[in-house]
Amino acid sequence: MNKQIFAALGLAAAALAPAHAALITDSATLANPYTALVGFDNFDSLLSSGPVTVAPGVIFTGDSGSELGANNRVLGENGMWGAKGFFVAAAGFGELRFTFAELTSGAGAFVNHYAIENFPLNMSVSVYGDNNLIIETHNFSVSTGFDSYNEGQFLGITRNSADIRSISFKGLGVVVDDMQFTTAVPEPQSYALMALGLGLLAAVAKRRRA
Repeated sequence: MNKQIFAALGLAAAALAPAHAALITDSATLANPYTALVGFDNFDSLLSSGPVTVAPGVIFTGDSGSELGANNRVLGENGMWGAKGFFVAAAGFGELRFTFAELTSGAGAFVNHYAIENFPLNMSVSVYGDNNLIIETHNFSVSTGFDSYNEGQFLGITRNSADIRSISFKGLGVVVDDMQFTTAVPEPQSYALMALGLGLLAAVAKRRRA
């Protein structure tokens, strides 16, 4: 009977396991009642490498010359950002990082970067664990056109479990706005698995009493 219990629990765990870790390019992937949205309209041209608290439980750090509350950036062949609201911008080739007070399973932001004609440039989005080591990274080239205005791409990373301590965006002239991250909530699959396990144990106990 014990083998049957363990087999059932194993099948339940496999069926209820979340999707594999991945780069995401659609903000709707993170959109749910337990997703926090971080904007930067409370800052106005603040040059800072941080640390700066940009929202409850979210701390910004960046390379020298990073700007919180930037309102205008020329992105070369990727057009311009400005007038849509304030955003975060790197100075030259740099990194913009956001660290979370609570571990999260997914984070991302609306981004763009400087582009040069006939010279492909990538930006990288990376997530770090509690030990400050990269646990996943992806390279991506945003292309929005030289005459575009306030256009970009949502980029983020989701993980199997809440092991993301920080997310960073790195590249040439990177700009970031409308960052999202999942907040800590009870996971339904965990409760379902627990209920299944308790049900099996109750069945065994009843059988033994019979």
